[in-house]
Amino acid sequence: MASGFGYRGTNRCFPLWEDFQQCFFSSQDKIKADCVPAREDYLECLHHFKEIARVRTIQAVERDNYNKSKANGTDHKILSLSGDGGGSN
Repeated sequence: MASGFGYRGTNRCFPLWEDFQQCFFSSQDKIKADCVPAREDYLECLHHFKEIARVRTIQAVERDNYNKSKANGTDHKILSLSGDGGGSN
């Protein structure tokens, strides 16, 4: 990893990288099992895997609710998470 400083200042994930790095180098365990939570936090900050999975789950439930309400003849609107004011995803 680079220094963590770019032309706009400190990277948003750099503090998490420092925590992980400190844990990694201070750990006496060869497999570094005690650093797994710090590593997961850092990778989540970089890639948002858990956040994306949660959004997809919520969207799937919304779609299911919408389809069920259409079949029952009730009115159920799909909320847009992108902020465009609605739509059907």
